[in-house]
Amino acid sequence: MTDRPLRDAVHFFGRFLKSPGSVGAVLPSSRFLARELVGDLSSLRPGDAVVEYGPGTGAITRRIAEVLPEGVRYLGIELEQSFVRRLQQRFPKLGFHHGSVADVEEILAAEGLPRPSRIVSGLPFASLPRAVQEAVVDGTARTLAVGGEFRTFQYVHAWPLTTAKRFRAAMDARFSRFTRHGPIVRNVPPAFVLVYGN
Repeated sequence: MTDRPLRDAVHFFGRFLKSPGSVGAVLPSSRFLARELVGDLSSLRPGDAVVEYGPGTGAITRRIAEVLPEGVRYLGIELEQSFVRRLQQRFPKLGFHHGSVADVEEILAAEGLPRPSRIVSGLPFASLPRAVQEAVVDGTARTLAVGGEFRTFQYVHAWPLTTAKRFRAAMDARFSRFTRHGPIVRNVPPAFVLVYGN
């Protein structure tokens, strides 16, 4: 592990200990999970938008920055202020908003962004309070562009949890397409990538 990922892991774990309710994972996502979670962005065109829920220390953001087509706009929505500051320093060409993804519709309007063609989520939905989970699912369903994709993950150990099942049921009720990839075993802990579309 190089110095930057190690520093990120230490910072991430420290924020988890201080605020486990807003930082739902213990460690940042691996590059292997990031690659699968972001997927292929080559079909996006100038003027399209990519939104990331909960970019944290930027493990997924780094992958997005590597493959984001020219002219495609990016916005990361992050609840933890210390993460927002680090992200802005690390990715000065990308846009970040300090706030809750439950307010995604209002945030996109305020930022002047179109309905996103891709939403990538690093949020641990299984650990979110029910009201927040429902607000995010509803906002995502109303916001995603026609033909777009919403991509998120669930840890393998969390898959059978009632809250995880509730999230998947809510998504199934709102989206017509679903595929599951993985598990991504080179992540701690291993995770499935879930892809929803309309």
